[in-house]
Amino acid sequence: MKRKKKNIIKADYQAKNLKNPFYRSPKKKKKGSLRILLFLIPIFLIALTYLFFSAPFFKINKMEITGLERIEKQEINNIFEEQKNNKKVLFLKESNFFVFDKKAFEDRLINEYNFSKIKVRKKIPNTISIVISERPYAFIFQQGTSFYFASADAYIIKDEAVSEESKKKYFILENRSQIVKVAENGKISIKSDYLDFIFALYSQLLKYPELRPERLIIEQELNSVLVEFNEGPLVYFNSQKDPIIQVDDLALVKKEKIGDNFNSTKYIDLRYGNMIYIN
Repeated sequence: MKRKKKNIIKADYQAKNLKNPFYRSPKKKKKGSLRILLFLIPIFLIALTYLFFSAPFFKINKMEITGLERIEKQEINNIFEEQKNNKKVLFLKESNFFVFDKKAFEDRLINEYNFSKIKVRKKIPNTISIVISERPYAFIFQQGTSFYFASADAYIIKDEAVSEESKKKYFILENRSQIVKVAENGKISIKSDYLDFIFALYSQLLKYPELRPERLIIEQELNSVLVEFNEGPLVYFNSQKDPIIQVDDLALVKKEKIGDNFNSTKYIDLRYGNMIYIN
């Protein structure tokens, strides 16, 4: 007998869905979203720039000053207003809170008035705060025919002119030396120990009412300080020796040796210790 052939049914894989249900194909980037983002970024930057550099909210309109005693606040305000109108970056003026140059403002004020200390701070959103320490007057510095107030640390102070009344209040230190100069920052090129001697000398002279000096003089000769009296001789002091002893010697010489001839005496030289020269 012949066997019947079985009909083999082949699997049709083409009709099957063989995709993995757990596999996710990557999503295509949306070009439209990227274009929108690229369009919005410049707009955002422009808006941010306007907010910080052009908006009235950050325009400086207030200045606070503390520490002034001699100088009028209006003088500082005039310099402040002048700087606010400076163009710092392209079209931007320093009236903008972020553009205003604190360091330049501090330098300008120090150069103008020789303050001992100045601190400029910005207060968000529109205020500039200034804390100032003025140098107190210590004496009057004479250079030729010009008179200036000066501080104890040897800085010229030009915030006001020296009046005749001021010359009675502060002692005059006249510079007759070619070595001592005034620098651009107002600093007098005088040694601190030399200036200390001058202060001590003047202080000791005040203890003797009959020894009122008209001026003290920086002499060309090293280690010498001259004192000129209204009516009396020119007196030479040694800046390397004790000013108290030298003034006491002067008072003793005036009382016991010169007496009533003090006004007609030309000079007294106290620079050589026990050897006192009188002419």
